Amino acid sequence: MSVRPAIFYTIAFFILLPIYFWIQPNIKPTSALEEKQESLLKLNGIDAVTVVSGTESLRFQKDKDGKFYNLVAPPGKFVPHDLMDAMVSLLTGAKSVEVVAEDTSDLAQFGLDHPKSVLTIESSGQPQPIKIAFGNENPTHTAIYAQIEGIPKVFLLGQNIEYYQSLMFQWIEGKQGKNA
Repeated sequence: MSVRPAIFYTIAFFILLPIYFWIQPNIKPTSALEEKQESLLKLNGIDAVTVVSGTESLRFQKDKDGKFYNLVAPPGKFVPHDLMDAMVSLLTGAKSVEVVAEDTSDLAQFGLDHPKSVLTIESSGQPQPIKIAFGNENPTHTAIYAQIEGIPKVFLLGQNIEYYQSLMFQWIEGKQGKNA
């Protein structure tokens, strides 16, 4: 057994090692990736939610026990509690959202000049209700553009929130479980 191949491979290793690190892509630290993500809402809880889509409006309030959200407007209609609970958990559980525009005066490109729907959130920890406008889908159809009133930034939110809103209106119209 000769020492010559071991010496050759060791020299080749030390020559190629710097080249390997030199051609590696520059990986940004995770803190740089988080710069374009922000916390959506900083709420301890949600007391009431109003969903407006076109001319239709739904208002949910927490019951006296604080366990469920009841539909209070329009009167005499029904929407399952789990739909509202799912939407509230999406809003309160959104730890970070992608910011797609910092300050835009052209909201039409996001469909926010005439929003498809507006969500008004009332929380005991907030002095004023929070209004979130929802616009168009993103090009990949995986999220929708949203903007919080008073904040110039445009966010991307998952389509689940729009899906839950459409299901709520289907329940009001009596079209639940059917292809409307």
